[in-house]
Amino acid sequence: MQPLRLQTRARMRSAMTDVDLNPQVIAQVREATDLVEVAGDHVKLVKRGRKYEGLCPFHDEKTPSFSIDPEKGLFYCFGCHQGGDAIGFVMQLERLSFPEAVERLARRFGVQLPAASPEARRRRQSSDRLRTILEEAQHWFAGQLETPAGSTARAELERRGFDRPSWPDFGFGYAPDDWRQLLEHLTRRHPEGAVIQAGLAVQPDSGSKPYDRFRHRLTFPVRDGEGRLIAFGGRILGDGEPKYLNSPESELFHKRSTLFCLERARRTIGDRGEAVVVEGYFDCLSLHRVGVTNVVATLGTALTPDHARLLRRRVGADGRVVMCYDADAAGRRAAAAGARVLLEAGVGVAVVGLPPGTDPDDVVRERGAEAMGELLAAPTSLVEFLVRELPEERAARQREAAELAGLVGAARDPHHRDELFIELTQRVGFSQDVLRDLARRVSGRQAAQRPPAGRSSLAAGELLLARIVLDGGSRWRRVVAREVEPSHRGDPRLGRLIEALRRFLVDEVDDRDDTAFVRWLQRSTDDDELLTLVAEVSAATAPELNDDVVRRQLHRVLLEQWRAEARALTAAIRRADDGGDLDRVAELQRELSRLRLRQPEL
Repeated sequence: MQPLRLQTRARMRSAMTDVDLNPQVIAQVREATDLVEVAGDHVKLVKRGRKYEGLCPFHDEKTPSFSIDPEKGLFYCFGCHQGGDAIGFVMQLERLSFPEAVERLARRFGVQLPAASPEARRRRQSSDRLRTILEEAQHWFAGQLETPAGSTARAELERRGFDRPSWPDFGFGYAPDDWRQLLEHLTRRHPEGAVIQAGLAVQPDSGSKPYDRFRHRLTFPVRDGEGRLIAFGGRILGDGEPKYLNSPESELFHKRSTLFCLERARRTIGDRGEAVVVEGYFDCLSLHRVGVTNVVATLGTALTPDHARLLRRRVGADGRVVMCYDADAAGRRAAAAGARVLLEAGVGVAVVGLPPGTDPDDVVRERGAEAMGELLAAPTSLVEFLVRELPEERAARQREAAELAGLVGAARDPHHRDELFIELTQRVGFSQDVLRDLARRVSGRQAAQRPPAGRSSLAAGELLLARIVLDGGSRWRRVVAREVEPSHRGDPRLGRLIEALRRFLVDEVDDRDDTAFVRWLQRSTDDDELLTLVAEVSAATAPELNDDVVRRQLHRVLLEQWRAEARALTAAIRRADDGGDLDRVAELQRELSRLRLRQPEL
């Protein structure tokens, strides 16, 4: 995988943005941003010394190789070699352009950005208007819940155990049984087309008047991981289809990568290393109501690879996902399909066996929070759940076992896959060899293997030299800039780092802060490879530098440099002698004599 490419200012200027992202503004956003906080929304981080580590969000792995240096505001993964700052992290993870990532971080950390062109301002206003319309609709739905027409919705909430003080917290609302009431309310301030674009109204293909999408429904706000309103869900009150209705896909809402209640659950999921996945709005909200706060729900779609990757990053290397689906045939099929997706993403899976004919909301309401807590505390292993209904007849049993072997063989992590095969062997009565062969035939391929964690791309000596430049302090940085020749470095990026250091020492008066050089680089260079190198070196695990370590390494570097110069002069003397240029030979010999007098000493 190639290193993360940070947008340069030249490319940034041509990107779509509605603000003036000059170098001073970008530096201000970088200074204000807490990379640990940003990455912590997506990755379970553990503090190791002065750094933080976790599973890389950019590739599948079991052993953490992702590291953050909070002082420099840089991240690096030794597995896939992605690296950079908070802006690059958001760009890669959210698939945003450089300007979009800067704007998102600016909003989050309270940095005011100057406006750019009129066209860009119009684009920004359009996006903001969609969010404003959604927020106004949420306020209106909540108000309708308190009206006489909302009595049915209120009764439904009370029947399900949600007391009135909790309604604002969960954002419940009511969409009246009317075709155009919300539309007429919103079009007093917003264009009709914008309301349709926000997913709140439907434009018939016949060209007739648009109408409200949500009618006679209890409504739920759907928010992204940052807590911003992006869509709505609605549960029909009384008879009607569909029972649950979501907003359509939009520029704000992508169902395949959205998990309901993630903004509520993400911290608890990270702390516990476990996420509970349910199918329905009320299944999820009922569990949150009784204090089970690591629960999320899919939104009328099967669990997708996007969901699985999102969950894997949050539960961590040794975490798991507990699937808590309805106890019926459809629920079992959904759990099996979801388990495959999770296993392929490298996530451990367990399953809660609910009483027949129930869902999580039923259990909470009928048996109480304690009963639900006991079920969640002792989930069933995935294999045990899958083999419960295997037929007794051998041929049929082998066919079913083949499907289960194919599912187990999809596990990305080889150790987890072996454990699953052992358990499956014990439960179905076929040997591991038979099951693995069945798995290969079902899947049509060998089970995926986890790529080994990578190492630093620099040789040990050059890595140490780079650390001296970045962390060795002002005194040693100036020695490197004065004595070390960039052209002699094996990795050309290290040579460019030393050249940049020389420019920095000309530009900057005070370099006593080790992070000053990094901040200067971030705002003054367009060299993506160099910035990735800085992130890699900052993330590398190594002993603390001291004067003795630095002195010995610089002696080795300068001695190696001296020997290279001596070899080059000796070769030049030989070529001049072979060519009969005696004057040039004498000149080069004098230069070699002067070089020998300058041999570095420790």
